[in-house]
Amino acid sequence: MLAVVTAVAICMVIVNEFGTSTTIDMMQARNNRDQMQAHFLARSSLNLTELIVRLQLRLDTASKDFEQLQGVQITDFADPLMAAFGGDAEQVQAAIGISMDQTKGLGASIGTFGVRITPVDGKINVNCGGAGTGAAGPTGEVSLMARSLQSLIYPPAFDPIFEEPDGDGWRRDRRTQVAAIIDYVDKNQSRIEIRDDKPPESTGGPEDYGYENLRDSYKPKNAQMDSVAELKLVRGVDDRFWTLFGNAFRVWGGCKVNLRALDDTKVVAAVISLSAKDPNDPVLRDPQALWAIANLVLTAKQFGFYFVETGEFATFVKDPAAAFAGLAGGGEEGGQGGSGAALPGLPQLPPGIKGIELDTAKLNQVAASGTIENYQVEAWGEVDRAPFLPARRTLRAFWNQKHVNQQARNQQLTKTGAWLHLREE
Repeated sequence: MLAVVTAVAICMVIVNEFGTSTTIDMMQARNNRDQMQAHFLARSSLNLTELIVRLQLRLDTASKDFEQLQGVQITDFADPLMAAFGGDAEQVQAAIGISMDQTKGLGASIGTFGVRITPVDGKINVNCGGAGTGAAGPTGEVSLMARSLQSLIYPPAFDPIFEEPDGDGWRRDRRTQVAAIIDYVDKNQSRIEIRDDKPPESTGGPEDYGYENLRDSYKPKNAQMDSVAELKLVRGVDDRFWTLFGNAFRVWGGCKVNLRALDDTKVVAAVISLSAKDPNDPVLRDPQALWAIANLVLTAKQFGFYFVETGEFATFVKDPAAAFAGLAGGGEEGGQGGSGAALPGLPQLPPGIKGIELDTAKLNQVAASGTIENYQVEAWGEVDRAPFLPARRTLRAFWNQKHVNQQARNQQLTKTGAWLHLREE
């Protein structure tokens, strides 16, 4: 009897160990399978995204001949459109309007996928700070970058950030912070000096920002950044700075801000400040008034103002109230000089605030308009694993509409438009 009990106990231990090991192996296999499925769902989303952005380029090209297409941005509706191909049965029916259970190619049976496409031409390109230094000092791109950053962070509301040390105890003022960003990406080892009334110039002294004294020491990159997240390595760019200004930056594309892609009130205010005809305009000295006008610029897109030309932007900023009144068929009524009542449903400037007259030449130096070239893409795939958390893979990519792939062996890959950056998480 004792021998039988002992044998049974040993067998139970072996069986339990075998069962546990088998269960772990099975769950690992399921995890690997679900992660692979989520990866390919994300890839499907990325492939459909390429179709959408290429279609957007065709619409932008056609808008030159058909005014009705001006400002049409189908990338803003990419995720709802994607639901017809990568959603579940309910999402597909909601996207199309009818049940498509018996139709192949719509919906994803193993999970779901989606995408978020963000135009980034309306942000400030920090890589322009590394454009180089000529015989006479920093190039025009560096000067533009310095002026853009100064205008971005100058409002008095941001004074506490520059009056207190950053997260690492480093103290700086606004000009020192701008210089730190430019020195991090420029290709030389000489420190740049930022001046309010003149273009920046090289001091000839070494770049000394104390990177080597940090707990995890490193050196400045002195080259262009591959991702906006690298900006967090610059001295002074702590959590407070990043929370306020992180959305205002990009690392791809040209150095000018595209007015059609504006999405940050602080960037709009910076563009207005840089291109004002009168630098001493009272509105520029009133942060609340400038902020109100900048907010109206972003709101204007909802009412059909797409700023396909820089002149349209200047006209709108000069008298936003008149622009909205004209949209409603009110002529000059409701403008800064009009006496008409406020039109219901349309945004209005706060009482006593007028627009700002811009210098078109200055505006053309800092901003451009027209086709949006650069898009930041977040494509994701997700596989449900109830009762566990879903398996999710995310592809973060960057698309340029005008880049030509130099793959000569395949002529199909030499067409305009290409992915410049791709990272999977």
